[in-house]
Amino acid sequence: MDKRMRFYSWLISLLRQKHLTLAEIIDEWRDATANTENEELDQRTFHRYRENILSLLGVSVLCNRHNGYRYYLKRDPVENNKVTEWMLSSMRLASLGDKLKNHNKVMLDTPPYNSEYLDDVLEAIDKQYLLKFKYVTAFGKESDFVLKPAFVRYFKQRWYVVGVKMKGQGEDGAKADEENEVRCLPFDRISFLDMICKRHPLSKKMKEFLTPENYYEDCFGIYHMEDVPVEDIRIRAFYPEYNYIEEVPLHESQRKVKEYKDGLYREYTLRLRPNRDFLQELLWHGRGIIVLKPESLRLQMIDILKKMTESYEDGECKNGEE
Repeated sequence: MDKRMRFYSWLISLLRQKHLTLAEIIDEWRDATANTENEELDQRTFHRYRENILSLLGVSVLCNRHNGYRYYLKRDPVENNKVTEWMLSSMRLASLGDKLKNHNKVMLDTPPYNSEYLDDVLEAIDKQYLLKFKYVTAFGKESDFVLKPAFVRYFKQRWYVVGVKMKGQGEDGAKADEENEVRCLPFDRISFLDMICKRHPLSKKMKEFLTPENYYEDCFGIYHMEDVPVEDIRIRAFYPEYNYIEEVPLHESQRKVKEYKDGLYREYTLRLRPNRDFLQELLWHGRGIIVLKPESLRLQMIDILKKMTESYEDGECKNGEE
């Protein structure tokens, strides 16, 4: 990893913990594990790196002249920019590369599959190119796909590309007509990816709709599912499960509305589409969370649990799927 990037990551992490003068920063850098080459930090280099951090990461390192000329971050970049947090996290891991490689005290999850497609997909989005590839469904059915990509999303160790499915078989995409079918496709089911290097911009209406904020408004998980209406949901979380969902909320709309006096449970409201991903999330919490409202969702959860019990009893699938 480039030594400058190591410094950027180190300085941001340091100043998120405490405000320091330049002299204190220089002293901290001398003993920092990120300073693998034991280099001295001078004032001129520090200020040049400050400018680079702002231009590359959008993070301001400012000096408070009324507090002993201590340096600080303007605000926590992690809370305001998920891309910045991703970059910083990647930089921290990269700076620890040699240690992680030979360290038996670090356990990591499996990295996402087919992440090598990410560069090509992002290039196609930026240049408004089409993507052509073979796609295999969860049931093993293979088909040729032409997609007009809009954005990518990372969710539960998988990369997804969200875009508009095209119809037509033109080799250069010139005859491909836009359908109003938005698809969300995981990278690991894509093969033989190719770019059709000719501009095919999204329609104005589709471009406004297909942003991460608009497309996933009131959604949970990865799939939009317009056929599932938005619901006002009320759940009850029991101790100690409610501590977990307050630390890691189920959804950005989550609000606490009631607390039982002896701390046995707390109740929360959410507003979202109760799709399959959300139901699976509720099931993951087991007996720690129950649905109170709407009644239709409560009954749906009861039905799922009954069928799960029957499946465990006789070893057969009860969800109507092969």
